[in-house]
Amino acid sequence: YLCSENGNLSCFDAKTGKMQYQKRTHRTRHRASPVVADGKIYLSARDGKVTVVEAGRAFKILSQNDLGESLAASPAISNGTIYLRTFDALWAIRSK
Repeated sequence: YLCSENGNLSCFDAKTGKMQYQKRTHRTRHRASPVVADGKIYLSARDGKVTVVEAGRAFKILSQNDLGESLAASPAISNGTIYLRTFDALWAIRSK
């Protein structure tokens, strides 16, 4: 998986290198590398939006959330918690 400055996410077959899809996930650029965990791809954008896409050959956005703060770092995921660092704070988010 690769994300680009124009808000696109690209998926390539690891064995053949063939592109599976290239789809827009956001209107502005992603500032950090995508992170894959638990069958999901996590993308953070400079404007504070975090997009979660289902991992696999088919493109499906599972959720989009706005932290309301600028992001420039890749998410980190550990033990069911996603950590997001904004310019002003460190967020730790998990399901109940």
